[in-house]
Amino acid sequence: MKKKISALATSVAVLLASVSSAAHANLVITEYIEGSSNNKAVEISNLGNSTIDLDASEYVLTLYSNGAGLDKPGNKATLTGNLAPGESVVFHNSGAADEFKIGTASNVTWFNGDDALVLSKDGVAIDRFGRVGERPSGEWLDPNDPDFSSKDKTLRRKSSVTSGDTDVTGEFPGANNEWVTFDINTSDGLGCPGEGACGASAGPGSLIITEYIEGTSNNKAIELSNVGGEALDLDASEYKLVLYFNGQTTPGNSETLSGMLEPGASIVFHHASAADEFKIGKASNVVWFNGDDAVVLYQDDVVIDRIGRLGERPKDEWLDPNDPNFSTKDKTLRRKDSIKVGETDATAPFPGDDNQWVTFPVNTADGLGCMGESACDEPPVVPDPDPEGPCNNCEELDPVADPNTFDPNVYYSEILNGNFDSPEAMRAKISEVIAKDQHRLTYKQVWTVMLYSDKDPNNEKSIIEIYTGNSRSNYHNGSGQDVWNREHVWAKSHGFPSESQLGYVDAHHLRPANARVNTIRSNYDFDWCSDTGREVDGAPGNYVDSTRRCFEPRDEVKGDIARMILYMDTRYQGASSDGNMPNLIAVDRYTTTEELAANAPIHGKLCTLYTWHQQDPVDEVDQRRNDGVYTYQGNRNPYIDNPDWVQQVYGDQCGDSPNPELDVDFVIAAPADVYEEQAFSIDASQTTAVDGSALTFKWEQLIGPALDFDAEQAQLSLMAPEVNADTELQFKLTVSDGTHQATHVVTVIVLNVPLQVYVSFDGNTNLNEADSTTITATVANAPDDVTYQWQQISGEFADYDSSGLVLNVTAPSVALDQDLVFALIISDGVEQVTETVAISVSNGPQSGWTKPDGAGSFGLGLLFLLPLALRRR
Repeated sequence: MKKKISALATSVAVLLASVSSAAHANLVITEYIEGSSNNKAVEISNLGNSTIDLDASEYVLTLYSNGAGLDKPGNKATLTGNLAPGESVVFHNSGAADEFKIGTASNVTWFNGDDALVLSKDGVAIDRFGRVGERPSGEWLDPNDPDFSSKDKTLRRKSSVTSGDTDVTGEFPGANNEWVTFDINTSDGLGCPGEGACGASAGPGSLIITEYIEGTSNNKAIELSNVGGEALDLDASEYKLVLYFNGQTTPGNSETLSGMLEPGASIVFHHASAADEFKIGKASNVVWFNGDDAVVLYQDDVVIDRIGRLGERPKDEWLDPNDPNFSTKDKTLRRKDSIKVGETDATAPFPGDDNQWVTFPVNTADGLGCMGESACDEPPVVPDPDPEGPCNNCEELDPVADPNTFDPNVYYSEILNGNFDSPEAMRAKISEVIAKDQHRLTYKQVWTVMLYSDKDPNNEKSIIEIYTGNSRSNYHNGSGQDVWNREHVWAKSHGFPSESQLGYVDAHHLRPANARVNTIRSNYDFDWCSDTGREVDGAPGNYVDSTRRCFEPRDEVKGDIARMILYMDTRYQGASSDGNMPNLIAVDRYTTTEELAANAPIHGKLCTLYTWHQQDPVDEVDQRRNDGVYTYQGNRNPYIDNPDWVQQVYGDQCGDSPNPELDVDFVIAAPADVYEEQAFSIDASQTTAVDGSALTFKWEQLIGPALDFDAEQAQLSLMAPEVNADTELQFKLTVSDGTHQATHVVTVIVLNVPLQVYVSFDGNTNLNEADSTTITATVANAPDDVTYQWQQISGEFADYDSSGLVLNVTAPSVALDQDLVFALIISDGVEQVTETVAISVSNGPQSGWTKPDGAGSFGLGLLFLLPLALRRR
């Protein structure tokens, strides 16, 4: 009985999912493979816009075999870790062919075409495949799609599906089949969401409402954008924007969308009587709304986004109790950048607990035509017949430097005359040099700089777009899709998203670009992707792969782009003088989604860019551009002026060292230590090149007292120097085959031998006052080059002279008997030894003095002696 109750509880818990459509709208089963033999796999993807912590709840995929009901779950797989937006978890059969072995082997894939799968969160179903409790005859079929089958097929979830199917006992695949069918054993889409193969097709496109303007009078507009990763064919499905007036559920005015919409591109509908700044895109009555009218976006009559609440008429406007600024009346609303999927429940409260909109004052129009929370670069402008100024919204600039007087030998003197121990040291010095005279531009002034740096050499009133190579009028700049704008080659989201940061306005990496192509390039890393991506429409030779987040420019500018990225990596190294600019680092990999979210200051791929620099060398376009930026910004790109420096700074990182080493088997015989003044040798004659090449040898002493030796022999014959303490000698051997070379360092310690001598003295050492004596020292074991010095170190000062080992002394007058001590100092110039000899001097009687009677008496004698001693002192 207890078991039965438990089964019932499980059943109820899972069935609750059918009433809780918001259990988890982003984690979805996106691919199911039931192939031949054990070729079976299932893919689960995060189709939301934020990372899912799979450990914060219990996410489980459960297999229900052979029509088993909810009370009889089978094999299970628990999901763990973090799953970023657009990433997938894959489970495969351990016996599958290699191409299916992506992700984790699991017995949850022990299914056939008649077994169901349920994905649950904390026991509540959030998606399913198949129908729990039903065992079809071999497979589930779709009477409306003869290709569909759950047996011997690969099935991928349609790109339009962004939330799971929570009715686990409902008909499958149902009247609205959410699956695209592929042939048996198709595996090329495993590991990435979407209908296409991984690497061959970008991630799914996603159409949402990104801006809503309800201004004064007729200032009304609405913007739709493709916030996904691939182009949307709006004719492949019926995309329709519908206006619902005054709380009605009957459709009012509508617009049907058509054509191709590239990633990042926008469609705008505006009121025909709006002010000019709102007249972007197409005039349409779909914007005849007030603050209390709902707008719903459909794909094939399925809700994919909305603004307002269908069926509800608020009192003039929808408000947010948590945001006093929010209103659908007399406001401009822009969708938050984090939102990548639309709201699919048009009847849910609006704006809901998680408000997805950023509010701007009435009649704000500067973001219309480009998705995102920020204003577009500039509003699109139709040029006047006789325009004023150098370009639209440009200003005249005064030069800050003259390229005609530029002297590279002076500008780069600290590098040309420098001696750098490492590429990093050279890079740091280059950074210091090119930062010195940099003049900070405003972002608006960059427009003007581009007119000179990227001027069409055949038309001074036009610029050349970097990706298309097209010549465009100076006055066709701004925002929108068919204008040119300012492309941050080092994408600003890779480290400096704010205009207040110096890199944001550094003209050396800002290029004129077709606005649509700029949007397609997005913030992707640079790499080869023509084999896996697609060619950009209208920009032949440029390729984009949004699955890999890769962009490949046309061949003519590959080197240009490489040198701009390397400039940024070198110029900005986190110096305090650069304010809030971080240390930019070019890396040889792709930037992760987590790093992008954090604006990590890295950009890839370094070694691809290194190759492009070599394949597309510096030309007149680079030089002309360097001079143009120098004129108004005051600093230069060093890798245009000195292309060889790229190898010196970055060659080691990309396997192209400027000083490649010879492959050598070093065999060197040398003592670890020797005594001072001892002969020794260092023998490298057994050293050989691995390829058998003949070698030349060159020795160089690095550390220690300088020694004489023949530097170009394989063997060194050396004499250890005299030292006063243990001393290190270090020698570097460089061997060469005439083209390449290799080095090895040998260290030998010279051990100090203390000076040791044996000394004896001969001569009279007992004197009376005024007597003289000669003391002769005899020294055994003394080196030939020692010196001798005599010195009185105690006693009454005496007259003495010395020569070598001979000391002549005349005893002084003394008040009392005492010793005179003399030191013989023996030195070899490094160390010294001191030996002493004492000469005793006796106090003699004064003239006319006679010994008193009783002098033998100790007490009486002392009485007579003390006055004498005191008198004499």
